[in-house]
Amino acid sequence: MKMKSFLLALAATALLAASAFARGDTMTIGVAIDAKNLDPQNSVDTYSFCLTNQIYETLYTVDGKTRKLTPVLAESYDQIDEKTYRFHLKKGVKFHNGDEMTAEDVVFSLKRATSPQSVFASSKGRYIDPDGFVIEDKYTVIVKTRAPFGGFLESMKHPYASILCKRAVEEAGNTYSMNPVGTGAFKLIKWTKGEKLELEAFADYHGEKPAFKYLTFLIIPDDSTRVIALETGKVDFVCAMPTAEFNRLQGSDKVQLVRAPGLVLYYLGMNTQSPKLADPRVRLAIEYAVDKAALNAVVYEGNSAPAIGPLLPVCSFFPENAQAFPYDPAKAKALLAEAGVKDLKLTLWALNLQDLINSATVLQGMLAQVGIQLDIQVLENGVFNDRMKTGAYDMFLYMWGMMTNRDASVYWQSLFTKKAIGTTNYTRLDDDRIDGWVTEATETLDTAKRNAIFQQTWDRINELHPMVYLAIPSELYGAQKDLKGVEDLCDGKISFLGRLHY
Repeated sequence: MKMKSFLLALAATALLAASAFARGDTMTIGVAIDAKNLDPQNSVDTYSFCLTNQIYETLYTVDGKTRKLTPVLAESYDQIDEKTYRFHLKKGVKFHNGDEMTAEDVVFSLKRATSPQSVFASSKGRYIDPDGFVIEDKYTVIVKTRAPFGGFLESMKHPYASILCKRAVEEAGNTYSMNPVGTGAFKLIKWTKGEKLELEAFADYHGEKPAFKYLTFLIIPDDSTRVIALETGKVDFVCAMPTAEFNRLQGSDKVQLVRAPGLVLYYLGMNTQSPKLADPRVRLAIEYAVDKAALNAVVYEGNSAPAIGPLLPVCSFFPENAQAFPYDPAKAKALLAEAGVKDLKLTLWALNLQDLINSATVLQGMLAQVGIQLDIQVLENGVFNDRMKTGAYDMFLYMWGMMTNRDASVYWQSLFTKKAIGTTNYTRLDDDRIDGWVTEATETLDTAKRNAIFQQTWDRINELHPMVYLAIPSELYGAQKDLKGVEDLCDGKISFLGRLHY
């Protein structure tokens, strides 16, 4: 009997030890959406970047916490002139297929970003001179930009500048997006679309090794199910915690909750080319009609900050004395009267996301108080994107993030310049001064001069007022109680997860 009890106790101990080892050996992340592909130069969605940032690296990045430029695959650089950079590469860096990273891979990758092989060829890639590469030796490469590009090195935080293995891309051909090869801390083992994606720590990684061997992403679309998976220990970590669930779990003895500064600006966009909204006074009236404090309290339940301008505070530039537009319905009515507008009826399109739907309902009530009637239409993502290309709309609710970028000129280029109309400039703002200043800031290297340009651009955007800045929701994370490193995640959903540990 004693022997039987002893054996049972021994078995239980072994089981607990195996369980603990397994827990420490595999980090499981619960996410809402699967990646679309794993080619960082052909991905545009957050959840693809979430995965590619575990697999690939760039020459430089911007530290999410300090906002400082930080070398990754490069040891240093020399700026030869305003358009020319010499990069000194880190030696001995291995790709996941065993090949050593060299200057040839860097040239191949950055040149690919300028070509039709990349979706960023006409945006970020267009600043790189495709004929401006010089390989000086195996670990030294010269890269030229077409024109002076303020923030060029900072732009490499974006996955478009990921360094790919030339041989791997050429051998994989059209299947490369499913067979990624990077220099990052993790390599792909298996991808079961719609279910899970399994990564393994790369044994020859040149940087700090992860504390666990396997990184698994479980695709759990339903918010409640994903949170239950966290509570029951099926997953170690979830990002983008729903506000209601985040608040419900306050004080939990099983789960830790972390609230980090928001990285996404949620806004009410107004089609500046719509006859109903062409007058800036009407757009400004809508601004004054919105009680942002109330909207944030209702929609985000204390897990957000009201937005106060066309940038986020995490940006490398943000005005020191930025002033929020106050809630002033009397002024809104006066501006509408001055513009000769009454009984205004507008259609508002909202993506089928609960916080946007809730925001639309709140806005409907607020605008009704100043005589504006809203017809809310909730659209699925694909339908929304297709319809936005037409320009046949009044207002919409959307968001634009700074997870992959901290530079104001890059941010505004997407949101407010003429070239982006029909793609990402959904307000269809067409202003020569803003276009000129964004270009000038992009081509200016001096920080003080750039900041002066940014300030006048900020003022001009506020004057034309193509959008109402609504909210900056906090990044809400949930994790197992004893998981360490969660508080250091600074890039939201696309944060590198290799430093998490028990």
